[in-house]
Amino acid sequence: MSEWYYDSPRTVAGALQRGLGRGAVRAGPDDVFACVRRDYRWNWSVDERAVYLARLVRDLRLPVGRLVDLLREDHGEDDDNAFGNTREVLTVLGRAGDPTALDALPAYVRDGPGWLDVLHDIAHDWPRELWDDLLPLVAPRMAGVEDMIFWAGPPWTDWAERDGWIAARVAASRPGPPRPVSDDTVEDLLAAVRTGDRAALRELDRRGPQPALLDLADAVPADLHGSFGSAVCKIGAPAVPHARTWAARPEHPLFWSACLILAEHGDESDGPALLRAWAWLDGRDGMLCGFEDLAKGFARIGVRAGLPKLRRAWCTPHTFERAAYLRALVALDPGGAERFLTEGLWDCEGDVREFAAAHVPLSAVIRRRLDVLRDDPMETPEVRAAAAARIGGP
Repeated sequence: MSEWYYDSPRTVAGALQRGLGRGAVRAGPDDVFACVRRDYRWNWSVDERAVYLARLVRDLRLPVGRLVDLLREDHGEDDDNAFGNTREVLTVLGRAGDPTALDALPAYVRDGPGWLDVLHDIAHDWPRELWDDLLPLVAPRMAGVEDMIFWAGPPWTDWAERDGWIAARVAASRPGPPRPVSDDTVEDLLAAVRTGDRAALRELDRRGPQPALLDLADAVPADLHGSFGSAVCKIGAPAVPHARTWAARPEHPLFWSACLILAEHGDESDGPALLRAWAWLDGRDGMLCGFEDLAKGFARIGVRAGLPKLRRAWCTPHTFERAAYLRALVALDPGGAERFLTEGLWDCEGDVREFAAAHVPLSAVIRRRLDVLRDDPMETPEVRAAAAARIGGP
């Protein structure tokens, strides 16, 4: 995996950048602030850091006012996502009752340039009573925003109950996608797919798995391969024989789709193909995505030869996939997975902390950590429930 952007995971800085539990245990205030100012997530939309960093801000008594100042800085083009990372951390701090965050974020909604993002964060994460009174202050700002996107969620669906202007825009944001070929037969749609008709492929996809697509694999135009591969993956087990043929040829346009099919539906004989797929993906410069699906395949069919790859992947900065690595490590090597389960209790990803809380061997140190996870208002409900199930309590 290409990780030129990051310090070594053996250092405190590198461990924090990757959201590893070892980084949380060893971090100092300056280390944490550096990881707020520069967002090291591989994918800002799915990788988690907010609870991880907010808990460190609180536990290390980092002045929350420094984060408020950072939120209000002029970040220019914001290449390092300081604004997004900071507002997410402040949102978690506010949910846990930090008074500075509780005052600063509503104040920012009133006059800050990125007010929409902050409003959406607190409306999704805080109780309604903490942001509901912002409507009169937000209304004048909405009128000056062009092409505003209204999501089907808070605060807009809540405010639509008493504001007709908002209600109209919420309703307008929900039209269904057009279906120009919805009346065509399956045979007609298959014929159209041969010519590269994307609308025909979408319509077939909406109708459920279509095994007949398997016979079109070599006839589909190149610009349709991505969507075609997604549709073929939904066919499931019946696609396995074809997938084995495609997976034997890395140059085949459906190679990756074939590997996904084998990971989910193949058997022990497909282990070597999954290992080759991991090496193929690992060799693509800068590609840190997709290993999750292969890890699930390793665990499902028992590919113990994949253990070294899983252990190395543990330190990925694309942390969204880390829970799959942990589950696979436990499935393939229960005795050797204890150190990963223990570190996972401090991990940045909620799914990792939840799985670790449910499976880590208990000791005095682990019980104390589970006490913290169970009772921490910053923690997700799922992690708190998993911790409570292991050691009791609410």
